[in-house]
Amino acid sequence: MGLDSAVEEVLRYTSPALHVMRVATKDVMVGGQLVRAGDSVAVWNSSANRDETVFPNPDTFDLGRSPNRHLTFGIGPHFCLGATLARVELRVLLEVLGRRVSRMELAGPVRRMRSNFMWGIDHLPVSLA
Repeated sequence: MGLDSAVEEVLRYTSPALHVMRVATKDVMVGGQLVRAGDSVAVWNSSANRDETVFPNPDTFDLGRSPNRHLTFGIGPHFCLGATLARVELRVLLEVLGRRVSRMELAGPVRRMRSNFMWGIDHLPVSLA
């Protein structure tokens, strides 16, 4: 398991941006459903990143998962401009924790963000050894 694959699996498994909304520019069939030009369509990243037709054992956190074609940062012209920075930040975090921390334990209640757009934790007390 390499650090790069671990970074990608953290991103796939957590999918911080829950969904994006787009407007169809032309009529298209998606999964047997007609989407007409002008229709609003929501893409639920967290669902796409757990698609069992794309990811074997999608609910398993697998740091060695390969390939890992997740949609955490979107795709095409709307691909997240901050994707490279997010990957670097996560890689540095994992590198530093790996060098300096031998054990991490929960030290209090976890509080999740209250949002229907972003998934995350806004309070996570831990003890590091």
